[in-house]
Amino acid sequence: MKFSVALPEFQKALQKNLPAIPRKSTLPVLEHLHFSLSGNELRVVSTDQDITIMSHLNVSGAEDGSILVPGRKIGDLVKTLSEGQLDFSANESTNEIKLKTSTGKYTLRGLSTSEYLDIPELFESEKPDLEKVKISEKSGKAPAMYFSKDNISWLADKTHYAVSTDEFRPAMNGVLFQFRENFITAVSTDSYRLVKAVVHADKGSYPNELDLIIPARAIELLRKVDNEVVMSVIETRNRITHARFDVGDTVFITRLIDEKFPPYESVIPQNNELSATVNQKDVINAINRVAQCTSELNHQIKMVIEKNNISISGQDEDSGSEGDEVITCDFSGNKVTIGFNYKYLYDAISNIDTDDEKQAVLMTFSEPTRPVLIKPGKEELDLLMLIMPVRLT
Repeated sequence: MKFSVALPEFQKALQKNLPAIPRKSTLPVLEHLHFSLSGNELRVVSTDQDITIMSHLNVSGAEDGSILVPGRKIGDLVKTLSEGQLDFSANESTNEIKLKTSTGKYTLRGLSTSEYLDIPELFESEKPDLEKVKISEKSGKAPAMYFSKDNISWLADKTHYAVSTDEFRPAMNGVLFQFRENFITAVSTDSYRLVKAVVHADKGSYPNELDLIIPARAIELLRKVDNEVVMSVIETRNRITHARFDVGDTVFITRLIDEKFPPYESVIPQNNELSATVNQKDVINAINRVAQCTSELNHQIKMVIEKNNISISGQDEDSGSEGDEVITCDFSGNKVTIGFNYKYLYDAISNIDTDDEKQAVLMTFSEPTRPVLIKPGKEELDLLMLIMPVRLT
């Protein structure tokens, strides 16, 4: 197996595949990238059995073949190489891999592709053609859904941070995608906070009444997409088990979370009668400063909201430190005192895109122990965040 390739393009292809390479695995073969060369096309595959990634790269091929390449090793090595050309050769009898640049030579030890897991046949199908697909009248499901780069990365970016890491709550270890014909709602929650984001269909229609839970690691990949995305679902025995994402010259397939997402709508307050509008930059800076004086155990801050200003304070009895900041706000109700985990509050407020000069953020609430809603200051129905207050100690 022999080929030559421009280093920047090779680096880019490796970086797309490395997220599916486990740091440590009971199956050492999974710590390798599957290289296969046919003509001038190099196919690179990686998998941890939950996510499988395949990318294609145009190279100057000299000899077809295939080999397993140690993933992290070649990834770290190629990152250190300067721009220019890389000559890659592999002896499939000895599994010896040689890399050559204008300034150096390197040798790696690979494995035979016969040791690799079967590459899913799902990859052998072609990218769905959105111009030809139609929603099935019988099932109400579409074989493919289109997302612009901006829409899918926005959905993933707005929801990723509230995904639960509690392995005993698997349904919340991902983001719920709810397809409703003309729009999609993405929801994540860890029971202490919740994010709901909505985008409208870019092309054609989405399926109706289709709910899928996309695992957190796949959401991280969607945050970084560099191209439009075509998403399709894969059924096994009439049950949807996987989602496929075609992103330019890369395809990744993820196992879906087969659980029932909690009924999140019931916890979103519909009658928060109090509201305060604050400047995003002011409140973020105040939280950051006060956070330096809070307890590392509970990260608790106190927010006292009254007419025209908000006091944000925190203390740590163990170290004897305390801090207090006062910022202006637009509020006309009676004085309210609420406790927060400052990390959750910071994440929510910094997650808002404010494109107006006032950088306004709207907080609505009712009682100190009831959920607080945080939204962009302008009329915005596409993004909503909820935080549960904490009891002040």
